Amino acid sequence: MKKVGILNFQYSTHNYGAVLQAAALEHICKQLGHEALHLDYRARPKKTLKGRAGQLLRTLGLRKPAEKNQVANEQAFERFRQDFIHRTPRINSPKEFFAIAQELDATIVGSDQVWRPSFAKDAIAFALGYVPQGVDRIAYAASFGTATWEQAEDDRLTNAVKRELQQFKAISCREESGLEICRDVFGVMAEHVLDPLLLVDDFFFEKVLTKSSTNPHARLVYYKLDSTQEFLEDLAGVGDLMNAEAVNIYLKTSEIHEYREVPDWLALIRNSEVVVTDSFHCICLALRFGKEVIFCPNEHRGQTRLDSLFRKLDIAREPLTVRGKAPMFKLVPRTDIGRVLDHERVHSKAFLVSALNG
Repeated sequence: MKKVGILNFQYSTHNYGAVLQAAALEHICKQLGHEALHLDYRARPKKTLKGRAGQLLRTLGLRKPAEKNQVANEQAFERFRQDFIHRTPRINSPKEFFAIAQELDATIVGSDQVWRPSFAKDAIAFALGYVPQGVDRIAYAASFGTATWEQAEDDRLTNAVKRELQQFKAISCREESGLEICRDVFGVMAEHVLDPLLLVDDFFFEKVLTKSSTNPHARLVYYKLDSTQEFLEDLAGVGDLMNAEAVNIYLKTSEIHEYREVPDWLALIRNSEVVVTDSFHCICLALRFGKEVIFCPNEHRGQTRLDSLFRKLDIAREPLTVRGKAPMFKLVPRTDIGRVLDHERVHSKAFLVSALNG
């Protein structure tokens, strides 16, 4: 048995997929016989001259204060972490990171867009650069978020990340394009594996769902972060065809907007008939649960990861015309998704077993 530290975006206060995939990877590592916990490191973005100037203007009252999240119940994500994610004490610096990592046998970075610097903020941390020699470095289903390395013009950062990745024991990526970036930019080889939410067993989901106090049901659900008027009009058209009201599973809407409890969010997907979304993890879960999925492309949220998923699972996209206001596609599996996933799970699990035990 090894003591394994996991680094990803488990600390999110708004992203259901981020916390669920983190818990799933921890669950998998424990099932493989290891002691696993998350490294609770939250990188602070480096202060730029522009950022400092903006802060000064806000302090002097010459600029409006930065808006805080207007959505209530961020605590829902912390409640989920308390139930399903084992964490280190809060890590605030590279020095603290190094000290805690010294107590580990191995570290895993992933899954999610951990190798997208604009998301990760501290690219060296997420390249496990603060892990001491002698502790194995592993990447599981790490994602660059886009088809190219987004910091290609920054030679200094690119070379620093390259030095760190070349010290990894094993690397795997969630997208095919990630394999190409690893090879062509960083000179390392990587394997293509499943997101933890597609690899983890059914028992994990049943365990999470037992925490749903209401076990909510709705025939038609949608999860979309950027809901335009055009999208809502087409969504209403889908609802008319189904004779069903579309339920927003991102937020509960009453007098105020508030986040749902994570188990309730999962239950709404599992208990639905049709899921309308632009979210990678929502699509993963809906397909896994055998739901009909209507995909709404969102170029601002990274199409590369979805294209890779559709190819891996052999899924076609059929244009869906409802009212013609917003692009929508019905996802149509060409083969049995269950069989494809069973096959892919063998490879993904073998990667983790070899990386942790070899």
